[in-house]
Amino acid sequence: MRPKHWLCAATLCFSAAAGEAALRPPLLRAVAPALTRDGTLAAPASVPLWRLRGGDAAAAPNLGWLSLIPPVVALSASVALRQVILALLLGVWSGALLVHRGNGLLAAARTFDSYFVDALAEREHAGVVLFTLLLGGTIGLVQKAGGGLALAALLRRFMTSARSGLGACGALCSLIFFDDYSSVLIVGTSMREAIAALGVPSERLALLVHTMGVVLASVSPAGLQIGYVGALLKQIGAVDDPFLAAVSSVRYRFFPLLALAALPLSILLQKDLGPLGRPEFKPRQPRSSPRRTAERRAQGQGEGRAEGQGEGAVAEGGPGPLDPKAGTPLRAVNALLPFGTIVLATFGGMLADGAAKVRSLPDASRPPLSLVSILSHSDSITALIWASAAGWLSALGLVLAQGALALDEAMAAWAEGLKEVLEPMLVLLLAWALGAVIADVGTATFLARSLREGLPRWSLPPIALGGGSREYLLHCIGSCLGGATFGNICSPISDTTILTAPAAEVLASRCDLQAHVATITPYALLAAATALLFGSVPVGLGLYGPLAALAVGVAAMGAAIAVFGT
Repeated sequence: MRPKHWLCAATLCFSAAAGEAALRPPLLRAVAPALTRDGTLAAPASVPLWRLRGGDAAAAPNLGWLSLIPPVVALSASVALRQVILALLLGVWSGALLVHRGNGLLAAARTFDSYFVDALAEREHAGVVLFTLLLGGTIGLVQKAGGGLALAALLRRFMTSARSGLGACGALCSLIFFDDYSSVLIVGTSMREAIAALGVPSERLALLVHTMGVVLASVSPAGLQIGYVGALLKQIGAVDDPFLAAVSSVRYRFFPLLALAALPLSILLQKDLGPLGRPEFKPRQPRSSPRRTAERRAQGQGEGRAEGQGEGAVAEGGPGPLDPKAGTPLRAVNALLPFGTIVLATFGGMLADGAAKVRSLPDASRPPLSLVSILSHSDSITALIWASAAGWLSALGLVLAQGALALDEAMAAWAEGLKEVLEPMLVLLLAWALGAVIADVGTATFLARSLREGLPRWSLPPIALGGGSREYLLHCIGSCLGGATFGNICSPISDTTILTAPAAEVLASRCDLQAHVATITPYALLAAATALLFGSVPVGLGLYGPLAALAVGVAAMGAAIAVFGT
């Protein structure tokens, strides 16, 4: 069998096992030779489990199928125990057990002193933790000052229904198209109070924010994934213009494009798939609580004053540490200014960082100074650190200038906000640690080699019949990255899933992790099946082109939602 482009459909399935962050880079590097030349790789030899003894990590053998144990253990334990932290710890420990050849005590030690510590020590990971903590503190300060309640009351003047509220969230996601972290965190945190005031369950907000944030960042020419793919293509010398090839592969990314189309189809048809079709997940009237009472009072006593004009409405107070104290004026500017600062500073920071890096390149390799080249060279993590710090300082200065909170009260609220994101950060660190141990045991390489050697000719017609053209290469890249996006959306241990819905309290949308995975999976599976049946396979067979495939796929999904939705 000619193995050039086995990943056109197969990668779509197995990339979900550990999420995009864990498998995408090693998988792409592992299969890169297949993109440019013929030849096969020797299948790895499996090692009997009883031979794994001792503690010498350097002498760890080629593990073969045993390398699948860490992601399988983590995913299975997550589903069975409904405790993500424990599930991830078991996954990391099982991988360390393989690396250290069955020495359980040493594996337990390395789980914490090596994998856990290294996950935090990596500069990019530390940056994510820092900006998330700063953002959590900012959210706590905004909530304590009554900004979240006032913003919810203000937005309810324009968002009069669940449909219009979700549409506004989608529009805001579209504006933050350049980075998935930015979209998930900024849109989720700024809109969750307003969406809750409309009676929309948090699971619906999580579905929208997660899907749009990940998909738009993956297919946007100014997104970071395009720059990553272009750099990889340049490294392996597969095409003459790597950036143009990366952009051209977007039309073959059937899964993310169809997943994006599933959301408006569901809203237009007023049908839901899976658990979202159950009554408890349908839009409902908000239940009475101190916050809801404050929102209604803010709306009833003059919506203009809730925006910060005049004395404004006042909060009644509540039992929670972040509930506004009684008598606090509800001013929407206390939320609009910090969140607006974060959005503008993130985009501006990426522009500044990317432009500086482009200018520092040698003349021979320096691209034209354009928006695409600037964003593809920028560091979004650095920009998010700047933005979250700016948002915190603007919120602090605003509430102190208004006299809404004393300095010690403001810092106490900021500290409470930090506490709310500690659990998601712990989960995220363990997910990174799992990714590291998966790399150490060679899971991605084993999957790549096994599929190249073991897929029967009849199982994937596009592989058997496809040639070595540039379009076929783009099809291959698009399918691989589509599979990675599938894993990023569905996996309970992917980074964006954790940021959208950690186990107890969601940073972005306050939704249980298991509930989020359960509600988003039916949509992702429908888009994945449609991408394979009406996209990858017929396009690979030459029945029609990618644009026709997208049209057919959207129609098929609409029919499926209309028939099977509730």
